[in-house]
Amino acid sequence: MGILIKNAHILGTPENERADVYITENRITGINKEPRSFLADEVIDASHKTLMPGLVNCHTHAYMSLMRNYADDVPFAEWLFDKIVPVEDSLSSEDGYWGNMLSIIEMIRTGTTTFMDMQMFPRMAVKACADSGMRAVISRGIQGESRHDEGAKRRLAEAFDEMEYGRSIGAPCTFALGPHAIYTCGEDLLRYVAELAKEKDMLVTTHLSETQNEFDTCLKEHGCTPTEYMEQLGLLDTKIVFAHCVYLSDHDYELLARPNVYAATNPASNMKLANGFAPVPRMLKEGVNVCLGTDSAASNNALNMFGEMHLLSMAQKGQTKDALAVTAEETIRIATKNGADALGLDRLGSVEVGKTADLILIDENYPNLRPLYNRQAALVYSATGNEVSDVIINGRVVMRNKNLTTIDEEKVYYETEKIAARFR
Repeated sequence: MGILIKNAHILGTPENERADVYITENRITGINKEPRSFLADEVIDASHKTLMPGLVNCHTHAYMSLMRNYADDVPFAEWLFDKIVPVEDSLSSEDGYWGNMLSIIEMIRTGTTTFMDMQMFPRMAVKACADSGMRAVISRGIQGESRHDEGAKRRLAEAFDEMEYGRSIGAPCTFALGPHAIYTCGEDLLRYVAELAKEKDMLVTTHLSETQNEFDTCLKEHGCTPTEYMEQLGLLDTKIVFAHCVYLSDHDYELLARPNVYAATNPASNMKLANGFAPVPRMLKEGVNVCLGTDSAASNNALNMFGEMHLLSMAQKGQTKDALAVTAEETIRIATKNGADALGLDRLGSVEVGKTADLILIDENYPNLRPLYNRQAALVYSATGNEVSDVIINGRVVMRNKNLTTIDEEKVYYETEKIAARFR
């Protein structure tokens, strides 16, 4: 199968340049040079469109779109333990599937081609990705005091079963270990996850220093910061993505500035739950690898990475009173290449020959994008995500001229409304 994208402006190239991009199977095989024996099954006219890498959402909980606008304007602890957890406990596995599908619709429509997820419904995120063509890195949320706890053992078994299931159905997914947080996982369990990750060469993801209470409680109980605690348990020696990283000590930056460690900032969720602002400008200055996530639709309340890019740059400028804090160019890199690198997907994140074809097209014919003096600035400061017209994942067109090709949207909306009716 071949796709020819004609006359596109590739983001990051000179403003007056247009290019033809050739895709064979799932790879970019030519830019302005037709590959030998190329046959186009589909031609996309991109005369008034910007071509860029798909966005990479490095932290979310896709099933939680079922709780969008359900628990708002309450403090974090009340939001999580009093509102969200009781609903989670009442959801079925099938509910989880439809929640994932709803999230995937939103992510594709706003230009996300890969997401990293912490799930509580084994197999459902994997099945949703297989059915939709969405790329994901899936982790089963793990909780418990010790590796010997029945609940922890069950969740770990589910995690490895999910990996086998994903491989068996050819889902476009890779997998990670997902201990939830230091306040839901005991020391022995966290040490065990670090051991497993090293033994099996697996990625790890967990929440870190999301709230002031988490930071202060760790100091009180362990005599160190959450980041230092993770280092003591061996988790900073794994390939790991830490979600949030809002509260950091001077020493924490040094610990996080390792090539195997990434910090996934979640501006909207942190702001909405009144948890503060991750110190992204200092992270970048100190050499910390930064990527971007939305968190769940229950706390964001969207999965729109264009909105997240906008907030990331704008909030940091306002917070630091520095107009150069997290520029548009840095923001786009954080949301694309950095995200791909964080997830170990080095063939994603840029438009180059040889890279995997995870690409999006932005329709330039929107008043909020005109005049187009600087496309990177326009996409971070002016775009809303609604301008995404076409989405290609792994060489497959999953949205063409704003029409989804792999998902029956009305079916998803019908099923999710049935679920929501139970909680109204």
